[in-house]
Amino acid sequence: MPGRFLRLIKSRMDPEGYGWSSQFRWPLMSIAVGIVSGLGAIFFEETLRWSLHVLLHLPTGFIEPLRGSEASTVTALASARSWLFLVIPALGGLISGIMVYYIAPEAEGHGTDAMIEAFHRRGGHIRKRVPLVKILASALTIGSGGSAGKEGPIAQIGAGFGSFMATVLKLKPRDRRILVLAGAAGGIGAIFHAPLGAALFAPEVLYRETEFEFEAILPCIVSSIVASSVFDQYFGRTALFFPGPVDFQPVELLPYAIFAVLCALVGYVYVKLFYDVARDGFFKRVKIPRALKPALGGLMLGVIAFMVPQVMDGGYGWIQAALEGKIFWGTMLLLVFMKIVATSCTIGSGGSGGVFGPSVFMGAMLGGAFGYLGHQVAPGWVIHPNSFVLVGIGGFFAGVAKVPVASIIMACEMCASYTLLVPLMLVSTISYILLGKVSLYEKQVVTRLASPAHTTEFTRGLLEKMYVEDVVQPHPVVIVGEKMPLGQLVEVMAHSQQNYFPVVGLDGRMTGILSINDIREVMFEESVHQLIVAKDVATPNVVRVFGDESLQEALDKMVLLNVDELPVVEEEAPDEIIAMISKRDIIGYYHSHTGTKGSRS
Repeated sequence: MPGRFLRLIKSRMDPEGYGWSSQFRWPLMSIAVGIVSGLGAIFFEETLRWSLHVLLHLPTGFIEPLRGSEASTVTALASARSWLFLVIPALGGLISGIMVYYIAPEAEGHGTDAMIEAFHRRGGHIRKRVPLVKILASALTIGSGGSAGKEGPIAQIGAGFGSFMATVLKLKPRDRRILVLAGAAGGIGAIFHAPLGAALFAPEVLYRETEFEFEAILPCIVSSIVASSVFDQYFGRTALFFPGPVDFQPVELLPYAIFAVLCALVGYVYVKLFYDVARDGFFKRVKIPRALKPALGGLMLGVIAFMVPQVMDGGYGWIQAALEGKIFWGTMLLLVFMKIVATSCTIGSGGSGGVFGPSVFMGAMLGGAFGYLGHQVAPGWVIHPNSFVLVGIGGFFAGVAKVPVASIIMACEMCASYTLLVPLMLVSTISYILLGKVSLYEKQVVTRLASPAHTTEFTRGLLEKMYVEDVVQPHPVVIVGEKMPLGQLVEVMAHSQQNYFPVVGLDGRMTGILSINDIREVMFEESVHQLIVAKDVATPNVVRVFGDESLQEALDKMVLLNVDELPVVEEEAPDEIIAMISKRDIIGYYHSHTGTKGSRS
C-alpha cells in the first residue's frame, strides 16, 4: 500500500503524466510525510505511555501530579521513594544500549543531532532501521525513568520516512534534505502540540547563527499541519500545559531582562556539564564496553532519583505544578541543577532520547524559582510570578539550542497562550546573544555558507560571475571531416593532445563532435576501418559555448550532455571554432581565483 501511494505521488509529480504543474509536488510529498509523521508520533506516544506504566508506575508507584492537584498532593508525590529507582533505570539503559550499539549506533544520544548531521553531511540519507530502533530505545530509556525528551526520537521517525520517500521517488539530494526536515517538523509539531513552532524549529536548528533553511519552511508547515491533525484526531486537541491567567506589566521587563541573563548562565553550565564533564569526560574515560555505558548512566540517574524523583522522565506534571504555584521556589532551583545532572547521566552516557524536554523542565523551574522569589523580595517589580515559568520554557531553550524564533512560538503553542509574547521575545533574544556559539546541538554549523550541503550552491554563485572568455585563449583546434575513415581518425586521435574533436562538413560547418570513447568499441577492428567514417560515430547537433557566457552556463551544458569538453565560438561566427573548453579548465580557473584547493579533474 505505501508503495502504491508513493508511486501515485511520483506520477502526480510528472506534469507529462497527469498534466499537473510541478508546483503540486511539494504539497503532495509534504502531506504524505505529515501523515506518516503523525502516525509515528501516535505510535511513539502510545509506546512511551505503555513503557512508563509497566516499567515505572506499576513497580514503584511513582506518578507525576495531575493538573489541579492540591499542593499537599504535589508534596506527597515528590516524597515518594523506592529502592527500585536504583534498578529500573539501569536495566532500561542496559537494554537500550545493547539494542542501539549492535543494530543502529546512530540512534545513540539525542536524535536531533543525528538529523542535523544527516542534512549537512549525508545528503539527507537516514538508514531505514534507525527510526524503529530510536523509538524502542527511547521508549525504554524514558519509560524506565531516564531524563530525556521526545523530540529526538520523533524527529528521527519523521526524518527517516522523509529520507525513505526520497529514495523511492529517486529525488535529488536537495529535495531529500527538505523532506527530512519536513518529516522532523511534522513529528515534533504533533507530539508537542506546536505545529507552527516545529515548522520553524526544523529549518532553524540547523545553524548557530540566525539563519533558516528557507526552502524547507513551506513543506515543513504543510507536514506539521497534517501530522498535528492526525495526532489530534487520535488524542484530541489540547495544550501541553495550562498556565492559567498570565500577564505582565511593562515594569516587569527589567526583571525579565535579568532573568534572561540567568538563563544564559545556567544554560552555559548545562551545556558544559553535559558535554565536557559527562559525555567527553567521565563516560568517555570509564573503561567499560560502550554498549554498557547507558546502564551506568541509568544507575547514576537512579541514585539522583532516589533523592529527587521529580527528575525522572519528562517531568511535565511538575512543570504544570510549577505553573500553578504549588512548588516552593527553593525546591524549583534545586530541581534545575538536579535535572542538568540527571540529563547528563542519561544522554551523556549514550542513552537514547531528546534534550528539548529536559530543557523545557529546566527553563520552567528556573523561571518559577526566579519569579516566586522575586515576588517575595520585590512584589512591585515581579507582579506575576507564574508568568516567569512560561517564559522560562521558551527563553532557556532559545539560548542553549540556538533557536530563538522557534522557541518563542513553541512556548506559546504548548501553553495555548500568546499573552507573554513580548517578554518571551526579550528573554529569548538576550539568552541567545549572551550564549554566543555555545549550543546543545554540536552538529549545527554556523551558517549556510559553512554547510557542506550548500557548498555546490555557493560555488555556483561564484562561477556565474566568471566568464568563458577569461579562461580560454584562441588556439588551433584539430578538426576532422565527416568523411574521414575510422582508420585515419584513430591515427589523428593518437597523435593529438585533444580529447574531443569537432566534426565538420564539406562546407566547413560543424555537424558533430566525438571523443575516443565514441570509437573505443570498434577502433581495433581493422575490417571496418574503411567502412565507418567520422559522421557515423560522432554526436550530432553540437552544443557550442560562447565567450560571453558564464563558466556556470558552460558547466551546465557539459553536465546536461554528459561531456567533459565543448567548442568555444563567437555568436557572429558559430562555425568557426576559437578553442575548446573543458571541465578541467573551469575547475582550475575557479580554484586559482578563489584561493581554494581542489583536484583538477
